[in-house]
Parts: sequence; structure tokens; C-alpha cells
Amino acid sequence: MSCDMSSDFLTTANLAEIRPTTLPNRPLRIAIIAHCLYPIAQPYAGGLEMITQLLCDEMEAQGHEVLLYAHEDSQTQATLVPFLTRDEFDATVYDNEHESLGMSREELYQYLVYQSALRDLIDRDARGEIDIVHNHSLHHIPMMTGQAFGERFFTTFHTPIFPQLRLALLTLRHGTKTQFTAISQHQQQLFSEFVPSQVVYNGIDVASFVANIDVDTASDANSEHESYFWYGRICPEKGTHLAMQYCMEAGKKLIIAGPKSNEEYFNEYVAPLLAEDCKYNESPLFDYVGHVTKDEVNRYLCQATAMLFTSTWDEPYGLILAESLACGTPVIGFNVGASAEIVTPDTGIIVPKEDKAAFIRGFSEIKHISRQACRNRAVAFCSVSAMVEGYLALYQTAVSNKQQIFESNGQKSVQASTHADAQESIQSNAQNNDVRQIPNTFNHLRDERQQLTASTNDLTTMAYGE
Repeated sequence: MSCDMSSDFLTTANLAEIRPTTLPNRPLRIAIIAHCLYPIAQPYAGGLEMITQLLCDEMEAQGHEVLLYAHEDSQTQATLVPFLTRDEFDATVYDNEHESLGMSREELYQYLVYQSALRDLIDRDARGEIDIVHNHSLHHIPMMTGQAFGERFFTTFHTPIFPQLRLALLTLRHGTKTQFTAISQHQQQLFSEFVPSQVVYNGIDVASFVANIDVDTASDANSEHESYFWYGRICPEKGTHLAMQYCMEAGKKLIIAGPKSNEEYFNEYVAPLLAEDCKYNESPLFDYVGHVTKDEVNRYLCQATAMLFTSTWDEPYGLILAESLACGTPVIGFNVGASAEIVTPDTGIIVPKEDKAAFIRGFSEIKHISRQACRNRAVAFCSVSAMVEGYLALYQTAVSNKQQIFESNGQKSVQASTHADAQESIQSNAQNNDVRQIPNTFNHLRDERQQLTASTNDLTTMAYGE
């Protein structure tokens, strides 16, 4: 499979190009490895939990057999294989065991969680129960132990290069048969220093979002309905205060939603702007509504002229961008991470990071954006079905390659047997019952068989990895 860093991303237009000529005529048996910190269940701890659940449930809905290795409290349509629990860990490991290993207790717990999961996966694979393993753990142990599966093992890069990932990448950069995917071209480029990857964009349940495509009630920036929406974790890297400053200078109404992930930041940057707004404006511009549900987010987005995206760090993907488009709501945002890959000129205004003048100009320019175009973009580009289609295309190629190797392996085994039988017959006829030549004959045949067996073993290694 090609891994050209300049063009390896998957869309519905080019998925057919990587599909094998003959695909398996049965459902795939797929094992998904989640991270162990939080349950894969609502309310989601973050975007990774949502993506993992959507991936499992959609593949099950399409008829595939999915095992989810995850926290015991996870909720899924797949077959849940619970990770080692903390009680089980404490009952197994001495209280000071981590100290003797120079690790924190949490590090040792995660190490044993993933070792246990991979041991179970390898056992299942030996029984012929696994086609594909897909790793979303963000941990080095699955990445390293997954070498046992060769190209049938996938790791997806969801985050920046955290230490646990870098630990594995420093080894894998020297060679691996396992495969990698990135959730954006930005991520692909970030990890290209270590390994090549294919891009499969994240997906959301677009159908679960109600869209407002009525220009008159929301997107007309000259109407009395003009207002903007900012949501996410309230913390420095999300730039909440920047959205507030821009709206204050332009005199625009802004609804703010999200948990106070960084209380110190909220008190120092956000709270003073809320207080200033109340003090100097008879009709306040800002309305902080706290941490809201998905349905409430949907309602606020449908009512908003645009969603404001002021993240100051390089978002690997940006799920709130996809959610906004799913609601038919255009975006005014910074050009960071993958934002320009998701939001096109037809669906929003992307400006240089922290360019206040350009951002404020976006308030007047956004009225030209079609809300219907935003919804169409979400359906075509941001849906969970598009994400699953991308992954299945890669899975099927890997399974097809494995099948071709085993078919070739079987043919060589037949050739080896035929060759050995013919060799034995020739030697027997040539010896004229001279028993003194029998030891040499056996040694010669043994050497032939060992050479052929070595060749067969090489093919098996190619199928399963080093």
C-alpha cells in the first residue's frame, strides 16, 4: 500500500482505488482497543470516547463482529471485553511494586492493562478469531506488542505526540509492518517524522443533529436575530476570552457554553469580561450558560449566526467544527490544526490565528455563507458512515493481502512436498540398495526440506509480522 505523505488521505472519491480486487465475502472480525482511563459511554469524557463508540456501533450495524477492549463501565453495541480493573490490579500487585520498577502506580496499572488485553488478543488470533486489530489507546504497549499482527494491526493518531506515543515511535521508525492512520492531514504531517500514515477523518452522527438552514432566522447578519455561539472547555488553549474580546469590540452578542476546565483561567480572563459587559452595557452582550447537553448545543447552534472557533493550539481534528456544520451553522475561526481541512470557503471564514481585524471582518462576511452548504458539507465529509467506510477499506485491503500470502504459502507447501517426494524417488533408484549411501541421502533430503521450510516460514512471518 502506498504511503506517499503528500496524498495519502481517503475520501469517498478515491476509496475504490485502495480496495482489493476481491473482498472477503463474510463480516470482518474486528477488535478495537480503547484507552483505559474513561468509559466509552455518555456523557463522554471527550471526543475520543465518542469516536470510539460511534466506530464500534456503526461497524456492528453494518454486520461486522466487533470486540471492544475498554473500561468495564463502557456502553456499546459491540461485545465488550473489560480491561483489568483497578481492584483486580491491586489484588495482583504488591503495594510497593511500582516503586521497585521505578514507575508510578498509574503507569504500572496502564502497562498491565494493555499487556493483558494484547495477550488475550494474541490468544484469540491463534484460534483464528481475529481479522483486524485497531488501536485507539494512545499508549506504547499496544503499538509495540501489536507487531504480532503485522499489517492487520492499525494505530490511529488522535493527539499530539505525547510521551507514551513517542516512546513507541522511536522504535517503530526503524521499521514495522503495522499500519497507521491519522485523523487529519495536519496529524499525518506531524507524525511523518516517525512513520507514514493514511488519513481517515473523524466522523460524527450527523443525523442526530437538527439543522437550521433558514437564512431569515439565523444567518442574516443584519437581522435582529444576529448572535454568535462559542462552546468547549473553558481553558487557555481554547481562547474563550479572545472570542469575547472580538465580540465586545464589534458589539456582537455571544452565548458561551462549556465547563470551567481551568478555574484560574476563568477567574483571570473570562470573569472580568463578563463583569465589564454587565457594568457598561444596559443589554449585556455575553451570556454564559455553563456546561450544556448535546441537545442544548444543537439548539444554540441552530439559533446562532455563526459558531466562533478561537482555539490557539493545533487541534488534531476539531469535532465542534463538524458539529456546527451538521447544524447548518457556519464558522468563523482560526487557521490552526485541521480547521481549514474541515471548514471550506463555502462553509465559513478561516483567518490567521489571533488576527483580530480579520476575525471582526468575518462578522460581516459570514452572511454570505449558505447554511445549506454547511449541512451538505457535514453529510459528505463529517459523517460517521464516511469515517467507517474509510477504515473498512483499509481493513479489507489488509485482510485480502493476508489471504493472498496464505494462498501462496499453501501452493509453495504443495510444491515442497512434491519436490521432496521426487527427490527421494530419484535417490532411491540411483543407489541400487547401497546401504552405505543411505545416511548421505537422508542428510541431503533433510537439507532440502529445511531450505524449503525456511522459505515457508518467511512467508508466515510476512503474514503475521515480525
